[in-house]
Amino acid sequence: MTVTTLRRPETSVAIEAGDLVIEHLVVVDREVLALVEAAPEDDRADIVRRALSVGARGLMTMGLGVDVTAVDTRVRQTLVSVADEAERRIGSLLATAHEALAGQFDPEQRSSLLGRALADFSAWREDLLGRLDPGAEGSHTTTFLARLAELVGRGGDLELRLAEALDPEADGSALNRMAAVIDGRFAELRDLIVHQQGVTEGRAAEAERGTAQGVEFEDRVEMWVRAWAARVGGCVVERTGRTPGNLGSGATVGDLVVTLPDGHRIVVEAKYQATIGLGGKDGILKELERARDNRRADAAVCISGREAFPSEVGPFGVYGTSILAVDDDGTLTAVALRWAQAAIAATTAGKADTFDAGAIAAEVVAIRRLTEQLRSARATLTNVRKSVDGLSDTLGELRSDLLERATAIERAAGDRAD
Repeated sequence: MTVTTLRRPETSVAIEAGDLVIEHLVVVDREVLALVEAAPEDDRADIVRRALSVGARGLMTMGLGVDVTAVDTRVRQTLVSVADEAERRIGSLLATAHEALAGQFDPEQRSSLLGRALADFSAWREDLLGRLDPGAEGSHTTTFLARLAELVGRGGDLELRLAEALDPEADGSALNRMAAVIDGRFAELRDLIVHQQGVTEGRAAEAERGTAQGVEFEDRVEMWVRAWAARVGGCVVERTGRTPGNLGSGATVGDLVVTLPDGHRIVVEAKYQATIGLGGKDGILKELERARDNRRADAAVCISGREAFPSEVGPFGVYGTSILAVDDDGTLTAVALRWAQAAIAATTAGKADTFDAGAIAAEVVAIRRLTEQLRSARATLTNVRKSVDGLSDTLGELRSDLLERATAIERAAGDRAD
């Protein structure tokens, strides 16, 4: 423990104008001595004053009879003094720093940081402008322009290469290859057009032939229908295949219409095609139904010039008031019209429900059987006709040969008589 000794004879303590004045105070204390020695000489008096203030406050808090209020006031004064001193020092440091910073960024001072940076930048800019100056010999821009002139100028590499690439006569040039490709494409296109034209012309010719055959067959059906109407008597036959009907301006279904003496109507469709469907929305039964509605007919007949109906129909089929027949000489056309007339009459008289289905089926079977027999007989007759024609040709050739031989004999006999 450190002991502080006061030499009372030399030390005087007095209070003057509210201040404590201590003269000739000697403190023998190593810690106090170390504290004061560490401070600058100008600050030692202040250090001692603060040490006494802190010590007084400690004495008061330990109940040694010192006035706490006085100590507190003194401590406050000490703190204010310390704050003022710190503010002063900080202000001094800030002023010094401001002056140093302003000096470093002052462009007017060549030695400042900003002055040196501006000088370096100016030198760099001058060097850069010199390198980019197109008027300066050896600059980057001059070198670039010279190289560019060698490439794209008259007689340059680019012109020579373009001339080579665009020469149509040079083998392997881009234009020569492109021209060859274009010629090849045009040749392919020409061949395709010629082929397509041939196909189109062939199809058109085929369609024209089919249309011509259809029109020719329609003419034959009209002839057969008119022949049957003449036998019946009192009928009116109309060619309606090009005339719009009751279903609208574009509805021409129904080639012929036969108006019977009693005013009922039969519509006739002539077909000359390879296949004819039976059911469905595109089948012949639906088409005949539309033909009846379009021509305000009571029955409908379809005459096919080829065996185009499904096998279950055969050469003659009855489907209510729709009759299907395959015909090539008018026989089954007459049968179909007669059947349609009878069906209309039976329906009008209210006898449609009293038909004997078995009898009708039997009649249809008989008609089909007779049709097959007729076809077979016609085929036999055709073969006989061909055989007779062949025999006639043979006999004609034999006659000509005999006449030639007879003429030769007569000439030989005349020569001997002479």
